[in-house]
Amino acid sequence: MSIEWDLVRRPPETSAAVVVPVFAGESPGDSSAESTAEGAGAVSADFLAAVGFDGSAGRVLPVPGPGRTEVLLGLGPRSRVDGEVLRRAMAEVARAITVPGLAVVVPSQVPGPVAVRAVVEGLLLGGYRFTRHRSAVSEPVLRRVDIVVAESADTRAALATARVVASAVLLARDLVNEPGEELTPDVFAERASALAAETGLRCEIWDVDRITEEGLGGLLGVGRGSPRPPRLVRLTHEPAAPTGTVALVGKGVTFDAGGLSLKPTAQMVDMKADMAGAAAVLAAVSALAVLGCPLRVDAWLPLTENLLSADPIRVGDVLRLRGGRTVEVRNADAEGRLIMADALVLAGEQSPDAVVDIATLTDAAAVALGREVAALMGSSDEWTEAVRQAGIRVGEALWPLPLPVSYRSQLESRVADLVNYTTGVRHGTALLAGLFLAEFVPAGVPWAHLDIQGTAVADADNGEWVPGGTGFGVRTLVELLMAPLPFPPRR
Repeated sequence: MSIEWDLVRRPPETSAAVVVPVFAGESPGDSSAESTAEGAGAVSADFLAAVGFDGSAGRVLPVPGPGRTEVLLGLGPRSRVDGEVLRRAMAEVARAITVPGLAVVVPSQVPGPVAVRAVVEGLLLGGYRFTRHRSAVSEPVLRRVDIVVAESADTRAALATARVVASAVLLARDLVNEPGEELTPDVFAERASALAAETGLRCEIWDVDRITEEGLGGLLGVGRGSPRPPRLVRLTHEPAAPTGTVALVGKGVTFDAGGLSLKPTAQMVDMKADMAGAAAVLAAVSALAVLGCPLRVDAWLPLTENLLSADPIRVGDVLRLRGGRTVEVRNADAEGRLIMADALVLAGEQSPDAVVDIATLTDAAAVALGREVAALMGSSDEWTEAVRQAGIRVGEALWPLPLPVSYRSQLESRVADLVNYTTGVRHGTALLAGLFLAEFVPAGVPWAHLDIQGTAVADADNGEWVPGGTGFGVRTLVELLMAPLPFPPRR
């Protein structure tokens, strides 16, 4: 969506529509400088009551007038309005209003930079649709947005940042929404390479020979089930004088049929999205050079399909992962942790100050937390809290779960160092997956694990989310990496 953006003192006369905030319990003109300035008080309370507009958050009411339309935007109670409320409400505007030019009057109680980011992200993310494979597509109508806010260095910076971050989220959504036949491991790697060239990242792509040479037994084992070989992508953002180093690992199973532990059809429907972690990492890292991230960031993307061929890994097989640890495969559909383990070892070998991994890893996380909150686990309370706070600031909810040491015994194998799945256990399986990953993180390195199984795909419009891939995690990772580390760097 190509849109021209500007910050203005008043809505231009050329705007086809003007968005005016309205608060629950107040008529549009009541004690509202924003509304009164635009003449919204001319809309009678009787009219609003008749059409059922009460100012509740996300309600949108277009009121045609001479020359242009006034769009009343409900934001709920005035005392509760913040950037998240505004962003979610602007997403509703994106879906409800089709005009070439839009002016947005922001509520005065939301700080200018916060309001600008909310407007930009709400409109871009809420108006997104994946149409690449549709035969008939209508071109986007919106071409210009003027945000009525005091112009300053901070609001200008917020506008620039919001555009970059929203574009990164849309990139992740595009990747997640691609059919598995279109976005195979080699195609994903090629997309990563092209994006790296555009954004100034260093990029390495390991083919199956290099993967074999490097001893990535988990990635090789999972990839055995597909006629298309796996890939390992390493991306590096390195400023001139980095203030620290963070490693990112994103799960990249471009289609997950379950391997020999074949999934039922109903559970395969969204399995093209099993690379949402890798998509989030790629998209986030692509924004770093543009935004001037002060950290060195190494991103590791293990890419494979988990299919069923003539010679897949069998239940009971033992894989030797990077670093020499052996894993007995108890469930071929618990493949994500196998490829993530290889990548975590690789990441740890570079001696980073901290590690974050993100993966659509377990249905148990979604069962525990639903479809709007991702699970967060890790080895350092300080680091996991930094990740959680980054999510809060951008409106991506993360909830900490424990990694009980007493559960570690459930990962023991009779024939190998570990099992990848504890057969017959119904409870706490998200935690067991986290404990498995923890085995491959170097001792003493702060590590956080995001299980986004429940949040990677949306079924319906929900705030800035639309049906399909959500791009969950991109904004959290960018926010985290643009902030100082919460502890001194190790070197």
